[in-house]
Amino acid sequence: MKKIAIAALAVLFAAALIPQTLEAGVGIKAGYSLSKIVETPPFLWENLPFFVGGLSFEGGLGFISIQPEVLYVRMGGKFTPGDFEFRFNYIQVPVLLKLNVVPAGPVRPFIAAGGYGAYLIKAEGVIGGGLPEDLTGNYERYDYGIVGGAGIAFKLPGITLSVEGRYNYGLMNILKDPAAGDSSKNRSLMALVGLGF
Repeated sequence: MKKIAIAALAVLFAAALIPQTLEAGVGIKAGYSLSKIVETPPFLWENLPFFVGGLSFEGGLGFISIQPEVLYVRMGGKFTPGDFEFRFNYIQVPVLLKLNVVPAGPVRPFIAAGGYGAYLIKAEGVIGGGLPEDLTGNYERYDYGIVGGAGIAFKLPGITLSVEGRYNYGLMNILKDPAAGDSSKNRSLMALVGLGF
């Protein structure tokens, strides 16, 4: 919780340093994610649903803006026949370059792409709805990857409401001590709603 508070203060501090000629704002985001583990050798993981939420900041000039965020996300996957789940809880910091296709007016479609870094808070394994087993020691604390998405922002008096979809493509092998040829990487699809000020 302390790390979330520090990250939130850093975003707000960065907002205060933005030059006045830029359009800037802070906001909150929340939504739903479907995550999956992609492994070598292959294993048939299914999507693990969960919520995602956090803070966002945006600063830019017309068509282009930079959008860093601090999000709580759950990665992992589930396997229905064996009734078990792997849950990886992360603090994720995506930094997106956002292209505002229509930079003025009440409806503003956009596309965004960038990268993310993430810190693993806890990794758990759950079998048959039982108590979670702590697996944190088996996985790397850090993850990184690329992000891409698109959405629409609705400019309302005093606030901006946004709806977007994005895909997170993990590039790091999150296994701490993999055997030769073994890898495990995070993937997730997110649907997010944002409220900006």
